[in-house]
Amino acid sequence: MMSCNVNANTIDNARADEIYQRIDRGEVSSNDELNLLLKEYKNSIAVDDTVRQQLNIRQTCWSHPANNAEQLNTAINYADEYLNIYKQPSPSLIQVDLTLCKILFLHQQGQNQNVLKPLDNAINNAYLLEDPRLIADSRSLRGTILSYMGNFSAALEDLITAQNLYESLKLDYWANANLRELANSYRRFGDPDTALTYQTKLETSFLEKNQHFEANLITIEMAMSLEELGRYQEANDRYQKAREFWLKENELIAAADMAVSIGGNFINLNRLDQAKTMLEQAQQHITPDIASSYSYMNLYLAKVHHKLGNHSKALEYIINAEKAFNDHNNARGLNLVLQLKSHIYQALEQWPDAYYTLSAYVEAHDALDKKTMSDRNTEMKTRFNTDKIQSENNLLVQLDKDKEQQLQMMHRNEQMQIIIIILVVLILLIVSLFAYKQVVRKKLFRNLALTDELTNLSNRRDTYSQGKAFLNEAQQTDKPFSIISFDVDHFKAVNDKLGHDTGDKVLVKLAAISSSMMRETDVVGRVGGEEFLILLPNINNSIAVDIANRLINAVDNYDWSRISPELHLTVSAGVVSYTDETDLSPLLLKADKALYCAKAAGRNCVKAG
Repeated sequence: MMSCNVNANTIDNARADEIYQRIDRGEVSSNDELNLLLKEYKNSIAVDDTVRQQLNIRQTCWSHPANNAEQLNTAINYADEYLNIYKQPSPSLIQVDLTLCKILFLHQQGQNQNVLKPLDNAINNAYLLEDPRLIADSRSLRGTILSYMGNFSAALEDLITAQNLYESLKLDYWANANLRELANSYRRFGDPDTALTYQTKLETSFLEKNQHFEANLITIEMAMSLEELGRYQEANDRYQKAREFWLKENELIAAADMAVSIGGNFINLNRLDQAKTMLEQAQQHITPDIASSYSYMNLYLAKVHHKLGNHSKALEYIINAEKAFNDHNNARGLNLVLQLKSHIYQALEQWPDAYYTLSAYVEAHDALDKKTMSDRNTEMKTRFNTDKIQSENNLLVQLDKDKEQQLQMMHRNEQMQIIIIILVVLILLIVSLFAYKQVVRKKLFRNLALTDELTNLSNRRDTYSQGKAFLNEAQQTDKPFSIISFDVDHFKAVNDKLGHDTGDKVLVKLAAISSSMMRETDVVGRVGGEEFLILLPNINNSIAVDIANRLINAVDNYDWSRISPELHLTVSAGVVSYTDETDLSPLLLKADKALYCAKAAGRNCVKAG
């Protein structure tokens, strides 16, 4: 459940405001207490108290039960009814909040692909309204949905922004709820250790505050993280604890969802009969409209029957799972389905179907791998941008405080001109802030484009660009300019015998050795797989040869057994200097020829060209 801010009001009603603040800050211990407070709030406000009437509508929407398909449809219809009533003015707080409420229920229905565009529009309107709480709620919701769909890079940025806003607004309950989703994002994208760290902190906080419902949700999410770490028995203990909680609360669908998770873990523990029994119990309550649970239930039933040799039955379940994962755009789940489906077809000796399914799995797995790598890169950038996000959010919170002061001034003094001027200045500040953010991002992307990802040296493009600049300077000033081209002797053998991981470590160490021997004005670049280039401005040929020899000796004398016991490496180098070249290409060609001469001379040596 998400909620909203109490706005300034001209009608005094201390009891109503007290009730609302308790609900809004999550200071409610159970659904029964929540329903009683909502009823009392509704009965305590006057018909003409429009501000509190709207708050009641918004809170009622978020508090609507949504445990099955019928309740979800009723909740969506409730939101649509009041969205139609409050179409104008647009945007408004109630309009944006009801839109977010509706989107949450659509997400629970599995309609994730259909909600992103209206959700983006709602976030834009929240910024137009300059309401930090609404911005936090909307970005937290979008982060939750994007994380579920597998778009972890965008999800992280949204969730971190929301986290900082909630903490700045001192909304501890909602900060904890958002932190749960942040932990889930790390778990989904392959970092369950970080997720478990956050979840342990949250569990302690909820138990200290006797928030048993929230503690139970964290128990479930900790079980998922433990499952990702391969700690299946610990995960099942937590799933069973959560199942008992739901049964005690008479939440049969939630209990059945836990049975699905327990069944999946029994498969991992090879306790197939127990898995089959647990999953068949879940079938009594999990229907296709309960998208996530239904898809995984069918996936696990397919696994059980496949392992038990009932391949035809397994095929029926895997087809159900595939349709469910497709319907709610779960790429990770679909990847698991395709892999298992291929194995089932093989067991049934349906070779063409097995081949096409395996091809689809490989394609989907490759796309998922590429996306995971992109997400990991973006995660690092997002972590480094946390201070900037905090600064922006502090400005947004300060903006909200200023706005409240301006409203009070309007009620007291009717000084509209002053308020308009202040608002214009604030809007200009926000625009300037966003413009500054774009400039910083462009600078970051430019640096990434010019750096070799493995060694952190200049990449081929940047090295050649700086080489041309040094050559132009040498032509204009008649100062010397030299180049050392070197690469690893027999590097292919290193990769073939010791693996590409060892090869990568070798390249990183070579980069460190060569960089440590150069001046700040020199450039060391990686221009190929094991090929490096050193640019030496204001260095003549004889000194460049001395530098290259020192490099050769340093590499030869290094204790390569630190990387691998069987490893010993040497490098060969070619040295050339500027004479009358008008372009960098001929100089590079001469360097390559000198390098080839070093190779031909027996390697582990320097040749000048």
